[in-house]
Amino acid sequence: MSSVIFMVMIGRTKFGQNNRISLVEGLPDILNLELGDYVEFHAENGNIIIRKDTKKYNGYDFEGDEIREKVKQLEDERLDHIADEDPEVALEKARQEYLKDKAEREGRKASKH
Repeated sequence: MSSVIFMVMIGRTKFGQNNRISLVEGLPDILNLELGDYVEFHAENGNIIIRKDTKKYNGYDFEGDEIREKVKQLEDERLDHIADEDPEVALEKARQEYLKDKAEREGRKASKH
Protein backbone atom coordinates (compact mmCIF):
# COMPACT_ATOMS: atom_id res chain seq x y z
CA MET A 1 0.00 0.00 0.00
CA SER A 2 1.22 3.47 -0.88
CA SER A 3 1.59 6.17 1.69
CA VAL A 4 0.62 9.79 1.34
CA ILE A 5 3.49 12.22 1.71
CA PHE A 6 2.38 15.21 3.71
CA MET A 7 4.71 17.78 2.24
CA VAL A 8 3.64 20.77 0.23
CA MET A 9 5.74 21.51 -2.83
CA ILE A 10 6.37 25.23 -3.14
CA GLY A 11 8.23 24.97 -6.43
CA ARG A 12 10.91 23.12 -8.31
CA THR A 13 14.14 24.04 -10.00
CA LYS A 14 16.65 22.39 -12.28
CA PHE A 15 20.15 21.39 -11.18
CA GLY A 16 22.69 23.38 -13.19
CA GLN A 17 26.36 23.74 -13.94
CA ASN A 18 28.90 23.98 -11.12
CA ASN A 19 26.55 22.11 -8.75
CA ARG A 20 24.16 25.06 -8.56
CA ILE A 21 20.44 25.27 -7.97
CA SER A 22 18.30 28.41 -8.05
CA LEU A 23 15.70 29.11 -5.41
CA VAL A 24 12.14 29.22 -6.67
CA GLU A 25 10.47 32.59 -7.07
CA GLY A 26 9.26 34.05 -3.80
CA LEU A 27 11.40 31.82 -1.58
CA PRO A 28 14.14 34.40 -0.95
CA ASP A 29 11.45 36.79 0.34
CA ILE A 30 9.91 34.13 2.58
CA LEU A 31 13.37 33.29 3.98
CA ASN A 32 14.33 36.99 4.38
CA LEU A 33 17.44 36.27 2.31
CA GLU A 34 19.86 39.04 1.43
CA LEU A 35 23.06 38.78 -0.61
CA GLY A 36 25.76 37.14 1.47
CA ASP A 37 23.40 35.28 3.82
CA TYR A 38 24.20 31.65 4.51
CA VAL A 39 21.78 28.82 3.77
CA GLU A 40 21.99 25.54 5.70
CA PHE A 41 21.19 22.04 4.47
CA HIS A 42 19.95 19.48 7.00
CA ALA A 43 18.91 15.83 6.73
CA GLU A 44 15.77 14.76 8.58
CA ASN A 45 13.98 11.42 8.21
CA GLY A 46 15.29 10.90 4.69
CA ASN A 47 14.51 14.44 3.53
CA ILE A 48 16.77 17.40 2.86
CA ILE A 49 15.75 20.58 4.66
CA ILE A 50 16.97 24.00 3.48
CA ARG A 51 17.04 26.78 6.09
CA LYS A 52 18.45 30.24 6.38
CA ASP A 53 21.26 30.48 8.93
CA THR A 54 19.64 33.02 11.24
CA LYS A 55 21.26 35.01 14.01
CA LYS A 56 20.41 33.93 17.54
CA TYR A 57 19.86 36.50 20.26
CA ASN A 58 20.78 35.09 23.67
CA GLY A 59 19.72 31.70 22.30
CA TYR A 60 16.43 32.93 20.82
CA ASP A 61 15.79 32.73 17.08
CA PHE A 62 13.25 35.50 16.41
CA GLU A 63 13.93 35.65 12.66
CA GLY A 64 13.63 31.86 12.41
CA ASP A 65 10.24 32.09 14.15
CA GLU A 66 9.09 34.72 11.63
CA ILE A 67 10.28 32.61 8.71
CA ARG A 68 8.51 29.50 10.06
CA GLU A 69 5.28 31.52 10.35
CA LYS A 70 5.57 32.64 6.71
CA VAL A 71 6.31 29.09 5.55
CA LYS A 72 3.38 27.72 7.59
CA GLN A 73 1.07 30.32 6.03
CA LEU A 74 2.22 29.33 2.53
CA GLU A 75 1.77 25.65 3.41
CA ASP A 76 -1.76 26.25 4.70
CA GLU A 77 -2.70 28.16 1.55
CA ARG A 78 -1.48 25.30 -0.64
CA LEU A 79 -3.19 22.65 1.51
CA ASP A 80 -6.55 24.44 1.27
CA HIS A 81 -6.63 23.60 -2.44
CA ILE A 82 -5.82 19.93 -1.81
CA ALA A 83 -8.34 19.47 1.04
CA ASP A 84 -11.28 20.07 -1.28
CA GLU A 85 -10.51 16.99 -3.40
CA ASP A 86 -12.09 13.58 -2.65
CA PRO A 87 -9.32 11.31 -1.26
CA GLU A 88 -10.28 8.33 -3.45
CA VAL A 89 -10.32 10.49 -6.58
CA ALA A 90 -6.97 12.03 -5.58
CA LEU A 91 -5.48 8.55 -5.01
CA GLU A 92 -6.61 7.26 -8.40
CA LYS A 93 -5.44 10.43 -10.16
CA ALA A 94 -2.03 10.13 -8.47
CA ARG A 95 -1.78 6.42 -9.35
CA GLN A 96 -2.49 7.14 -13.02
CA GLU A 97 0.12 9.93 -13.10
CA TYR A 98 2.66 7.60 -11.48
CA LEU A 99 2.00 4.76 -13.95
CA LYS A 100 2.32 7.18 -16.87
CA ASP A 101 5.63 8.55 -15.55
CA LYS A 102 6.90 5.03 -14.84
CA ALA A 103 6.13 3.92 -18.41
CA GLU A 104 7.92 6.99 -19.80
CA ARG A 105 11.02 6.29 -17.64
CA GLU A 106 11.09 2.67 -18.76
CA GLY A 107 10.71 3.77 -22.38
CA ARG A 108 13.68 6.14 -22.05
CA LYS A 109 15.77 3.38 -20.45
CA ALA A 110 14.89 0.95 -23.25
CA SER A 111 15.78 3.46 -25.97
CA LYS A 112 19.25 4.02 -24.41
CA HIS A 113 20.09 0.31 -24.71
